[in-house]
Amino acid sequence: MMRLLLRRAVMGGVAFVAALGVSATSASATGSGVWTVSPGGNYTGTGTNPLFTWGSTTFNCGSSSVSGYLSPTDADGLAAGTFLPAYASCNIAGIPFTYSSGPTPWKINFLQRNAANPSRVDLSITGVTLNWSATGCHVSWSGTLYGQYDNATGQLSTGLNGAPAGQVVAGAGASCLGLVVTGDVLTIKATYTLTPKQTITPPA
Repeated sequence: MMRLLLRRAVMGGVAFVAALGVSATSASATGSGVWTVSPGGNYTGTGTNPLFTWGSTTFNCGSSSVSGYLSPTDADGLAAGTFLPAYASCNIAGIPFTYSSGPTPWKINFLQRNAANPSRVDLSITGVTLNWSATGCHVSWSGTLYGQYDNATGQLSTGLNGAPAGQVVAGAGASCLGLVVTGDVLTIKATYTLTPKQTITPPA
């Protein structure tokens, strides 16, 4: 009887250790399972000559800046940060115009490691809202931008390096000297150097 009990205890211990081994192996295989950003938190960024294109029309602004927040960890990469740009010295057909974004910051979504360059992370920026106003020009744009963040350079770009075309569309009532009509799609090419420099790591 004693030997039977002892054998059952040993077998039970082996099964327990085996179960722990399986659990440990599974955890190691899946890694962290989250996106990480170091150091994360509040950031600012500077850029020069952002380029706006729709149809056959292209123009740029003299400078641009951005501010926002990046979560140090995020389970799925969606709404993992905020992005609020500002532009200066902008004109359309030689006419200066004012620009506003919001009323809330746009959302940064991490999509995947870039297939062509492993130091880059593909991302989208959703909730884009832009309002342009000038003499004879009133346009409200809304939609999504696509771009990348480069861990090597610390730069976040939109509309560059093979990023998919954005879907930022001119809303109803768009009017701008005959240059913009409702339904026009806007592409924004811009690069911002972030401070502090961030390291964005996909789930392991």
